Amino acid sequence: MAKQDDTNWGKLSALGLEVAVGVALGAVVGNWLDRKYHWDARGTLIGAAVGFVAGMYLLVKEAIKANKN
Repeated sequence: MAKQDDTNWGKLSALGLEVAVGVALGAVVGNWLDRKYHWDARGTLIGAAVGFVAGMYLLVKEAIKANKN
């Protein structure tokens, strides 16, 4: 029987959490900007999008680093 690769599940879940926290933090800051400047929902949407892009940047950066090893 072949031995399965022992992957680091903690590191993989941390990568997913980075994306989720980025989106959540962007949405919270965007919501605050919406309330402060009386915008409709633009701040929340833009904040969530910026958080998603930042989270994906970190994810891709870690994937490239993992492929080098």
